[in-house]
Amino acid sequence: MKKTYHDYRGYVFSITYQPKAPAYAVRFPDWPTIITSGPTIAAAFANACEALDLHIESLRKLGLAVPRPKHRITVSAKG
Repeated sequence: MKKTYHDYRGYVFSITYQPKAPAYAVRFPDWPTIITSGPTIAAAFANACEALDLHIESLRKLGLAVPRPKHRITVSAKG
């Protein structure tokens, strides 16, 4: 299983390859209720961005606060 990490609007999400359809599953650690996927990594990325945008838009329309991101991507260099 191969997993990549991405950032959109400051929120981290992972895209995990799985050898079954849909091939790429997306998870947001800050938003466990947002789950999406795609047949390609590009489609999964686009679906993740759209899902997050729609979720934030819904919260705002309901007059609810949008929590700040709790997770972030860190990069370290091995020497």
